[in-house]
Amino acid sequence: MENQYIREVLNGNPNRFSYFVSQYKDMAYSIAFRIVNNNEDAEEIVQDSFIRAYKSLNKFRQSSKFSTWFYRIVVNRALSVRSQVKKSVIEIDINANPEIQFEEIDSVYRNLTQGERVKYINSALKELPEEDSLLLTLYYLNENSIDEISQITGIKIENVKMKLSRARKKMYLILEENLKLELKSIL
Repeated sequence: MENQYIREVLNGNPNRFSYFVSQYKDMAYSIAFRIVNNNEDAEEIVQDSFIRAYKSLNKFRQSSKFSTWFYRIVVNRALSVRSQVKKSVIEIDINANPEIQFEEIDSVYRNLTQGERVKYINSALKELPEEDSLLLTLYYLNENSIDEISQITGIKIENVKMKLSRARKKMYLILEENLKLELKSIL
């Protein structure tokens, strides 16, 4: 179906590109925001990325999914903007507590409402370094495969796997701390 829209756009019907905007704007914003951590910049990045994708649509090789190609544009644009504005990141030592109590965290997490879960996950993602947040967003929220994440980010497949594993551990540590605080406030 997407290939049909691409053909129509390339054959002179630019209105068909609105399909891609409606399909991919939300995840593109999430990706951009995870990298730059700023609403205005993320919105501008998404808009600029759609313009770039539209202008370069004739260069799109349909050997990959449109979303993979487009998200790569978003990531590159966001990284370019981020390099202009550096921010401090909380460093998390995943080796400091080698025996993470995942069961305890999961127990507290299961007792939270869906809204509370979303709040804690978004809070944890904001505390992670941009790359970790981006990888987790692509893998869990956008459900991209490891191969697609590699194509989107330009990170080798083996490194994506390793970085995802480390990012998960960091997120668990953040969730563990935040949920312990929540548990203490309830009791």
